[in-house]
Amino acid sequence: MIWLEKKFARQKLPDDIQKTLNFRRTVQKLNEENAESLIKFLKSKSYDLNQVIEVTSSFSIPFRAAKVETGFRLELKNYRGIEAVELNPNGVCLIVGPNGAGKTTLLKSITLLSNTFKKGFSQALNLEGGAKGFQNFKLKDAPTLLAIEIDNLRWEISPSINGSDVVYPLPERLKQNGRFLFKTQPSVSRFEYEYAEYATDEATVALRRIYQSDKYHGQFDRLIQQLKKYRHYHDYQLMELRRSGSPANSGTELEPYGLNAFAVLKEWKTSKPFFERYEFVVDILQETFPAFVQELSFPTAGQTVSLEVYPPDSNFPIPINHLSNGFLCALLHLMAVCSVPDNGIVAIDEPENGLHPYGIKMLIEALRERAQERHLTILLATHSGFILNEFKEEAHRVYVMDGEQLSRLDTLEDPEWLKHFSLGDLYGKQFGIQGE
Repeated sequence: MIWLEKKFARQKLPDDIQKTLNFRRTVQKLNEENAESLIKFLKSKSYDLNQVIEVTSSFSIPFRAAKVETGFRLELKNYRGIEAVELNPNGVCLIVGPNGAGKTTLLKSITLLSNTFKKGFSQALNLEGGAKGFQNFKLKDAPTLLAIEIDNLRWEISPSINGSDVVYPLPERLKQNGRFLFKTQPSVSRFEYEYAEYATDEATVALRRIYQSDKYHGQFDRLIQQLKKYRHYHDYQLMELRRSGSPANSGTELEPYGLNAFAVLKEWKTSKPFFERYEFVVDILQETFPAFVQELSFPTAGQTVSLEVYPPDSNFPIPINHLSNGFLCALLHLMAVCSVPDNGIVAIDEPENGLHPYGIKMLIEALRERAQERHLTILLATHSGFILNEFKEEAHRVYVMDGEQLSRLDTLEDPEWLKHFSLGDLYGKQFGIQGE
């Protein structure tokens, strides 16, 4: 990618230019016309523009990298409150709908698949609340299906529950372009893959058994990495984070409840391989809270790491107890999307909590940028009218859930008609109504 910003990093610009640009990503998004406007402005301030002109004068097309569509496909049948849904998102997408429609259940189903691969179905099920209510009460005798497909590779499991017990072996299938690579049969623990025989059990599904074998040579890596690295962020424990900070040596990825945030962010700041993540988080916080954030510091006591924020032009930090919930939520959301590897999938429940409208706008802008640069799929379960308004031109990225079905907004309403209205105003009136 050819980024103008890489030639002229924000910190190298004079203070008044930084404030005029407002945020570091402005320069990245310039088209040719806007680049010329920036050059004229800088010339009026008598700055040396030889390098700027050299870079921008050769633009014949916008210099943002070509968009790469990634994504995945999810299919669920007879799972908790969900009867049957299919989801095929890419980029930053919204899941909207009334309370109790199944938005969080949808996001947790991917966690269930992830933990089934990593820990076995029994433990994965316990982590998601156990067997009670696992099947939809309307479809007691219908089969259950949870399937995820990435790059034409589809992994399916069809659990059966007898009272409170799971029936093993777990029926499981792996398909590529519609062709079975392997499948396990009910009541049969052994299966074949590429002329070799394997055995599955309660703790290890068939896909993992192949992954652990010496015959595995990376043929399923894209699917497996997505399963291993999926994160669903929800119910951040802000009070505990304020009171106790983060335990030191907490790894390099944000945990789902955010309790290791400060130690992880400190690691990102001090570790060269992860510094880009730290820089992204701080830059977006500076954009979102320009009068409030200049730099972060991480006071440490024993095995606990806390957080302080230095405002611009101040030597006196703001302690953690004086930081707003909105600021902490924004910090954790940004860390969430940075904790997922390239081509990964991440879900965030109710990202609007505590954020003012400008903060929401900056957050969505940052998530879109990160998704494009890193080829991420970011799922946001939300009721926010402000967030919906940011998707006025992208109705195909808004999914409406009503418990029985999941529909893309542009299939429910004419996308050209939608452009004449605020999606936030239509939500709950034209779509997303309880019982509709």
